[in-house]
Amino acid sequence: MSAHGVLIVDDEVKLCRNIAIKLEKEGYTTYQAYDGKSAIDLVRKHPISVVLLDYMLNDMTGLDVLSVIKREKPNTIVFMLTAYGNIESAVMAMKGGAADYFNKPVELRKIKEVVDSVCRTLPTGESSEDTIIFANEKMKQIRRVLEQVTPTDAIILLLGESGVGKTALAKWIHQYSHRKDKPFVCINCASIPETLLESELFGYAKGAFTGAAESRPGKFEAANGGTIFLDEIGEISPAMQAKLLHVIEEKTVTRLGSHASLKVDVRILAATNKPLKQLVQQGRFREDLYYRLNVVEIEIPPLRERREDIPLLVEQTLRKLNEKYGKTISISSELMKMLLNEPWPGNIRELINTLERMHILKESGTLDVQDFAVRQPVAYRRPVWEEIPLNDRLQDVLDEVEEHLIREAIRRAGGNHTKAAHLLGISRNTLIYKLKKMRRP
Repeated sequence: MSAHGVLIVDDEVKLCRNIAIKLEKEGYTTYQAYDGKSAIDLVRKHPISVVLLDYMLNDMTGLDVLSVIKREKPNTIVFMLTAYGNIESAVMAMKGGAADYFNKPVELRKIKEVVDSVCRTLPTGESSEDTIIFANEKMKQIRRVLEQVTPTDAIILLLGESGVGKTALAKWIHQYSHRKDKPFVCINCASIPETLLESELFGYAKGAFTGAAESRPGKFEAANGGTIFLDEIGEISPAMQAKLLHVIEEKTVTRLGSHASLKVDVRILAATNKPLKQLVQQGRFREDLYYRLNVVEIEIPPLRERREDIPLLVEQTLRKLNEKYGKTISISSELMKMLLNEPWPGNIRELINTLERMHILKESGTLDVQDFAVRQPVAYRRPVWEEIPLNDRLQDVLDEVEEHLIREAIRRAGGNHTKAAHLLGISRNTLIYKLKKMRRP
């Protein structure tokens, strides 16, 4: 399954719809056009990876549309479909940049196989973390909303827990906007001390403070013409909130130590894992800034609420890791089931980091349950002893910790006692004995 966009262009409406239905069932985002002009408009406005293009259209030929697509979006893969198949038209299509040429009628199964084959080779991000592949229905809804607002300059506020992919989504928005050829500047507001954040964002003039031997532009100036991504926006102070609001309203910045205002043309994307509405109610975040930032508000669900995306993320991550480290490593169905049942409090970032650590420790073959145990030994998220009074007997405390570990191992092993025993480093007979002891009144 994939989140790649596929455009079907054919004056046969029923055929377009049938192909779209087939591909959507496989997780693709589809678009339909019944003439050449509509097809070109869709390619210009949306992130489309593959085009299935009819050779004969009502307003122009498929070759004319192919020429425009290859000129404006040269990386888009185009397949020609026609009922007028002949050697000459096939040669012309291939010379024009078509990847292949199929005579109609084409089986839907064949189209699906071809699109799958192509999309597996297409890049979906700059790194393992920069992924927006999904099968989850809520994520599909989010993508549909973003496809409407991405071509505009509307400010977008991305909400969600740490590690859900807010930075990757911000990069995707920039990549498919009209500013894609201009800078994308990312700044984590929480990682920069308050005393330095102003000069980082707005720059400083020569002599503004001790050590300022020359003037320096800030992030807003660096992003001029492009996009600035303000991550962890909920962490900035009230004073900085006021200055940021001024920049948004006036579209100007003033360097620290200067009185001159500089015009900036920047699209702002912001993100936070904080409940901004609650911070506004508590008086810790300016209401006027909040309403400026959430022109379009997108809340990204945590990974535990979109578990159907885990196999896609695992497959893509392993493919990238195999390329990176020159290995051929796969994953067992047992380990995949275990990963599907994990809570993943760190979301996508935790999943990817876990896979990479296992991959590094594995020379070849298949990642299995024991490989997960090497990286992440059976443990609990909150130490049991934090809840135990200090006047409890030592043996009672040890028994409680042991029981917690055993239950956690059985959960991770999907109820399989042999695998659970392996995770704990004990024999199956010992595990059975301890289970019986736990159940004894």
